[in-house]
Amino acid sequence: MREQRRSRRILAIIPLEIEWDEEPQPATTAVINLNGALILSPLNWPAGCELRIKNPNTGLQTLGRVVWCGNRDLTGWYKLGVEFRDPSPEFWGELYNVQGKEAP
Repeated sequence: MREQRRSRRILAIIPLEIEWDEEPQPATTAVINLNGALILSPLNWPAGCELRIKNPNTGLQTLGRVVWCGNRDLTGWYKLGVEFRDPSPEFWGELYNVQGKEAP
């Protein structure tokens, strides 16, 4: 049985800058959707914190909240589930509008 989602998930590697009361830190996406992303970060941000997220490709910023913290992956970066405060299709630019490979 497939669970219902608010928007489709797309496998995508997009460089990001994320910050929480500090200097912006590099990050990258693994999966994107209109309501958030699975982000890989060198820092393990705490669940519940609000992040300012910038997409250098589009120049847009949005606010998101860490809803899930995973372990480090093989590259040494942490997996973070981030939910946007407001759905933001323009944040991802054309990449989200192009027919992409959906994540399971």
